[in-house]
Amino acid sequence: MQQELLSFLAAEPDAQASVWRVYEQLALLHPELTEPEKTEHYRSSKSKWANRVQFARLHLVNSGLLFRANATPNTPRNYWSLTPKGQEHVLNTKSPTSLLEQQIAADIEAISDEESAIEGLKTERLVAHFERNPKLRAAAVSIHGTSCKVCGFSFETAYGAHGKNYIEVHHLVPVSSLTEPSSVNPRDDLTVLCSNCHRMVHRRRGKALSISELIALVKNQASN
Repeated sequence: MQQELLSFLAAEPDAQASVWRVYEQLALLHPELTEPEKTEHYRSSKSKWANRVQFARLHLVNSGLLFRANATPNTPRNYWSLTPKGQEHVLNTKSPTSLLEQQIAADIEAISDEESAIEGLKTERLVAHFERNPKLRAAAVSIHGTSCKVCGFSFETAYGAHGKNYIEVHHLVPVSSLTEPSSVNPRDDLTVLCSNCHRMVHRRRGKALSISELIALVKNQASN
Protein backbone atom coordinates (compact mmCIF):
# COMPACT_ATOMS: atom_id res chain seq x y z
CA MET A 1 0.00 0.00 0.00
CA GLN A 2 2.85 2.40 0.79
CA GLN A 3 4.47 1.88 -2.60
CA GLU A 4 1.12 2.24 -4.36
CA LEU A 5 0.55 5.56 -2.60
CA LEU A 6 4.06 6.80 -3.43
CA SER A 7 3.78 5.77 -7.09
CA PHE A 8 0.42 7.46 -7.48
CA LEU A 9 1.48 10.77 -5.93
CA ALA A 10 4.71 10.81 -7.95
CA ALA A 11 2.70 10.65 -11.18
CA GLU A 12 0.40 13.54 -10.15
CA PRO A 13 1.08 17.22 -11.02
CA ASP A 14 3.44 18.72 -8.41
CA ALA A 15 3.56 15.27 -6.76
CA GLN A 16 0.38 15.95 -4.82
CA ALA A 17 -3.31 15.07 -4.91
CA SER A 18 -6.49 15.57 -2.93
CA VAL A 19 -7.41 13.01 -0.31
CA TRP A 20 -10.54 12.04 -2.25
CA ARG A 21 -8.62 11.48 -5.49
CA VAL A 22 -6.06 9.35 -3.64
CA TYR A 23 -8.77 7.04 -2.29
CA GLU A 24 -10.55 6.87 -5.64
CA GLN A 25 -7.44 5.99 -7.65
CA LEU A 26 -5.96 3.56 -5.14
CA ALA A 27 -9.25 1.66 -5.12
CA LEU A 28 -8.77 0.93 -8.84
CA LEU A 29 -5.93 -1.38 -7.87
CA HIS A 30 -8.18 -3.32 -5.52
CA PRO A 31 -11.21 -4.67 -7.43
CA GLU A 32 -11.93 -6.94 -4.48
CA LEU A 33 -13.32 -3.89 -2.62
CA THR A 34 -17.08 -3.53 -2.44
CA GLU A 35 -18.75 -0.25 -3.39
CA PRO A 36 -19.61 0.55 0.26
CA GLU A 37 -15.95 0.06 1.20
CA LYS A 38 -14.81 2.35 -1.62
CA THR A 39 -17.23 5.14 -0.75
CA GLU A 40 -17.17 4.93 3.03
CA HIS A 41 -16.01 8.18 4.58
CA TYR A 42 -12.25 8.11 4.91
CA ARG A 43 -12.34 9.32 8.53
CA SER A 44 -14.57 6.47 9.65
CA SER A 45 -12.70 4.19 12.02
CA LYS A 46 -14.95 1.32 10.86
CA SER A 47 -13.56 1.40 7.34
CA LYS A 48 -10.74 -1.16 7.06
CA TRP A 49 -9.90 0.13 3.59
CA ALA A 50 -9.65 3.73 4.76
CA ASN A 51 -7.54 2.70 7.73
CA ARG A 52 -5.14 0.80 5.46
CA VAL A 53 -4.60 3.93 3.40
CA GLN A 54 -4.25 6.13 6.47
CA PHE A 55 -1.73 3.80 8.11
CA ALA A 56 0.31 3.75 4.91
CA ARG A 57 0.25 7.55 4.79
CA LEU A 58 1.24 7.82 8.46
CA HIS A 59 4.21 5.51 7.94
CA LEU A 60 5.36 7.53 4.92
CA VAL A 61 5.00 10.79 6.86
CA ASN A 62 7.06 9.39 9.73
CA SER A 63 9.66 8.23 7.19
CA GLY A 64 9.92 11.74 5.76
CA LEU A 65 8.53 10.76 2.37
CA LEU A 66 5.23 12.67 2.69
CA PHE A 67 4.59 16.10 4.12
CA ARG A 68 2.49 16.33 7.24
CA ALA A 69 -0.97 17.87 6.81
CA ASN A 70 -0.80 21.61 6.03
CA ALA A 71 2.97 21.54 6.52
CA THR A 72 3.75 23.72 3.50
CA PRO A 73 2.02 26.88 2.28
CA ASN A 74 2.06 25.61 -1.31
CA THR A 75 0.00 22.54 -0.50
CA PRO A 76 -3.81 23.08 -0.56
CA ARG A 77 -5.88 21.90 2.38
CA ASN A 78 -6.80 18.19 2.29
CA TYR A 79 -4.00 17.42 -0.16
CA TRP A 80 -1.26 14.85 0.27
CA SER A 81 2.15 15.77 -1.10
CA LEU A 82 5.50 14.03 -1.56
CA THR A 83 8.55 15.55 0.05
CA PRO A 84 11.74 15.94 -2.04
CA LYS A 85 13.00 12.84 -0.25
CA GLY A 86 9.83 11.00 -1.27
CA GLN A 87 10.20 12.02 -4.92
CA GLU A 88 13.81 10.85 -4.92
CA HIS A 89 12.76 7.57 -3.31
CA VAL A 90 10.26 6.91 -6.11
CA LEU A 91 12.84 7.69 -8.78
CA ASN A 92 15.24 5.18 -7.23
CA THR A 93 12.58 2.49 -6.86
CA LYS A 94 11.95 0.08 -9.72
CA SER A 95 8.18 0.33 -10.02
CA PRO A 96 5.53 1.55 -12.51
CA THR A 97 4.98 5.30 -12.45
CA SER A 98 1.21 5.24 -12.31
CA LEU A 99 -1.52 3.16 -10.73
CA LEU A 100 -3.32 2.87 -14.05
CA GLU A 101 -0.19 1.41 -15.66
CA GLN A 102 0.09 -1.12 -12.83
CA GLN A 103 -3.51 -2.23 -13.23
CA ILE A 104 -3.30 -2.41 -17.02
CA ALA A 105 -0.07 -4.39 -16.81
CA ALA A 106 -1.71 -6.86 -14.42
CA ASP A 107 -4.75 -7.22 -16.68
CA ILE A 108 -2.65 -7.80 -19.80
CA GLU A 109 -0.58 -10.36 -17.94
CA ALA A 110 -3.72 -12.21 -16.86
CA ILE A 111 -5.06 -12.23 -20.42
CA SER A 112 -1.72 -13.45 -21.76
CA ASP A 113 -1.67 -16.21 -19.17
CA GLU A 114 -4.97 -17.50 -20.54
CA GLU A 115 -4.28 -17.02 -24.25
CA SER A 116 -0.58 -17.75 -24.74
CA ALA A 117 2.00 -20.38 -23.88
CA ILE A 118 4.09 -19.80 -20.78
CA GLU A 119 4.92 -23.34 -19.79
CA GLY A 120 6.72 -24.65 -22.86
CA LEU A 121 5.83 -26.34 -26.10
CA LYS A 122 3.39 -28.84 -24.57
CA THR A 123 1.21 -26.06 -23.22
CA GLU A 124 1.48 -24.17 -26.49
CA ARG A 125 0.13 -27.17 -28.36
CA LEU A 126 -2.62 -27.66 -25.77
CA VAL A 127 -3.72 -24.03 -26.07
CA ALA A 128 -4.08 -24.49 -29.81
CA HIS A 129 -5.81 -27.85 -29.37
CA PHE A 130 -8.33 -26.90 -26.70
CA GLU A 131 -8.97 -23.16 -27.06
CA ARG A 132 -8.90 -22.87 -30.82
CA ASN A 133 -10.36 -26.21 -31.84
CA PRO A 134 -13.47 -25.30 -33.89
CA LYS A 135 -15.14 -28.67 -33.28
CA LEU A 136 -14.78 -28.38 -29.50
CA ARG A 137 -16.04 -24.80 -29.52
CA ALA A 138 -18.98 -25.68 -31.74
CA ALA A 139 -19.85 -28.64 -29.53
CA ALA A 140 -19.70 -26.45 -26.41
CA VAL A 141 -21.99 -23.84 -27.97
CA SER A 142 -24.42 -26.53 -29.14
CA ILE A 143 -24.62 -27.94 -25.61
CA HIS A 144 -24.48 -24.79 -23.49
CA GLY A 145 -26.10 -22.26 -25.80
CA THR A 146 -25.02 -18.69 -26.50
CA SER A 147 -26.07 -16.94 -23.30
CA CYS A 148 -23.45 -16.24 -20.64
CA LYS A 149 -23.67 -18.75 -17.79
CA VAL A 150 -22.85 -16.04 -15.25
CA CYS A 151 -24.81 -12.92 -16.21
CA GLY A 152 -27.12 -14.22 -18.96
CA PHE A 153 -25.85 -11.76 -21.59
CA SER A 154 -26.72 -12.68 -25.18
CA PHE A 155 -24.75 -11.15 -28.07
CA GLU A 156 -27.62 -11.81 -30.46
CA THR A 157 -30.09 -10.02 -28.19
CA ALA A 158 -27.74 -7.05 -27.86
CA TYR A 159 -26.43 -6.84 -31.45
CA GLY A 160 -29.00 -8.65 -33.54
CA ALA A 161 -27.87 -10.78 -36.48
CA HIS A 162 -24.31 -9.48 -36.12
CA GLY A 163 -24.00 -11.19 -32.74
CA LYS A 164 -25.81 -14.41 -33.64
CA ASN A 165 -24.10 -17.59 -32.39
CA TYR A 166 -21.24 -15.64 -30.78
CA ILE A 167 -20.08 -16.48 -27.25
CA GLU A 168 -16.70 -17.21 -25.66
CA VAL A 169 -15.81 -20.74 -24.58
CA HIS A 170 -14.27 -21.13 -21.13
CA HIS A 171 -12.26 -24.12 -19.94
CA LEU A 172 -13.35 -25.09 -16.44
CA VAL A 173 -9.90 -26.63 -15.99
CA PRO A 174 -7.40 -23.87 -16.97
CA VAL A 175 -5.39 -24.83 -20.04
CA SER A 176 -2.18 -23.75 -18.29
CA SER A 177 -2.66 -26.49 -15.67
CA LEU A 178 -2.83 -29.29 -18.25
CA THR A 179 0.26 -31.22 -19.25
CA GLU A 180 -1.08 -33.73 -21.75
CA PRO A 181 -3.63 -33.46 -24.57
CA SER A 182 -6.31 -35.49 -22.83
CA SER A 183 -9.81 -35.74 -24.20
CA VAL A 184 -12.18 -32.88 -23.43
CA ASN A 185 -15.86 -33.40 -22.74
CA PRO A 186 -17.62 -30.24 -23.97
CA ARG A 187 -20.52 -30.86 -21.59
CA ASP A 188 -18.45 -31.21 -18.41
CA ASP A 189 -15.14 -29.48 -19.18
CA LEU A 190 -16.31 -26.41 -21.08
CA THR A 191 -18.88 -23.68 -20.56
CA VAL A 192 -19.81 -20.39 -22.23
CA LEU A 193 -19.24 -16.85 -20.98
CA CYS A 194 -19.62 -13.34 -22.33
CA SER A 195 -16.40 -11.41 -22.90
CA ASN A 196 -16.77 -9.40 -19.68
CA CYS A 197 -17.32 -12.39 -17.44
CA HIS A 198 -14.57 -14.36 -19.16
CA ARG A 199 -12.05 -11.62 -18.47
CA MET A 200 -13.21 -11.27 -14.85
CA VAL A 201 -12.79 -15.03 -14.29
CA HIS A 202 -9.15 -14.74 -15.34
CA ARG A 203 -8.33 -11.27 -14.01
CA ARG A 204 -6.06 -12.56 -11.23
CA ARG A 205 -3.17 -14.41 -12.82
CA GLY A 206 -2.99 -17.98 -11.56
CA LYS A 207 -6.13 -17.51 -9.45
CA ALA A 208 -9.05 -18.01 -11.80
CA LEU A 209 -12.47 -17.67 -10.21
CA SER A 210 -14.90 -20.53 -10.42
CA ILE A 211 -18.23 -19.92 -12.17
CA SER A 212 -20.06 -20.08 -8.84
CA GLU A 213 -17.67 -17.53 -7.31
CA LEU A 214 -18.25 -15.06 -10.15
CA ILE A 215 -22.02 -15.60 -9.98
CA ALA A 216 -21.86 -14.78 -6.26
CA LEU A 217 -19.91 -11.57 -6.99
CA VAL A 218 -22.46 -10.47 -9.60
CA LYS A 219 -25.39 -11.19 -7.27
CA ASN A 220 -23.71 -9.40 -4.37
CA GLN A 221 -23.05 -6.34 -6.53
CA ALA A 222 -26.64 -6.31 -7.80
CA SER A 223 -27.97 -6.33 -4.24
CA ASN A 224 -25.91 -3.29 -3.18
